[in-house]
Amino acid sequence: MELELHSERLVLRPLRETDAPAIVSALSDYEVTRYLTVVPFPYSEQDARAWIGIQQPAMPGEAHFAIELPGSGMIGAVGIAKELGYWLNRRYHGQGIMTEASAALLDWHFSVLPHDLVHSGAHVGNMASLGVQKKLGFIDAGATSMRFVRSQNRDIEHVETTLIRADYEAARQRTRTN
Repeated sequence: MELELHSERLVLRPLRETDAPAIVSALSDYEVTRYLTVVPFPYSEQDARAWIGIQQPAMPGEAHFAIELPGSGMIGAVGIAKELGYWLNRRYHGQGIMTEASAALLDWHFSVLPHDLVHSGAHVGNMASLGVQKKLGFIDAGATSMRFVRSQNRDIEHVETTLIRADYEAARQRTRTN
């Protein structure tokens, strides 16, 4: 049985071949891909099918999910491998969807690996992504690195962030009381 995670508005589910058009549509928007490290621009259906094809069933510490908004279909993706990463179709930016999707994934992750340290970060200039991480309780790890961003064909400074379960739970509690 394939793992699905649910939040108030969203379903996180395994990627499917039928998601390729939605992936191509979202990642063909330079405003979405410009801060994604490994995503090429322009983005093709072949790229989408190759990415879908390498996905494995979700397991603790190694999980990628399609973000589905019922009635709208697949609108983004979220995952944890070496770090928490995500992207979202630009039509859905600014609606709290990525925070909600990431929280659903982190709820599951910490229920299975309660003592894990989750890494993430964002390229300098990607304030929206850093804002999502701040809402989730991530803290600046005090380090940066240079990462090659395929869509820009250059190295860009990347701000490193980390999250422990206690900080995540405190952030979630603050969100519930505000």
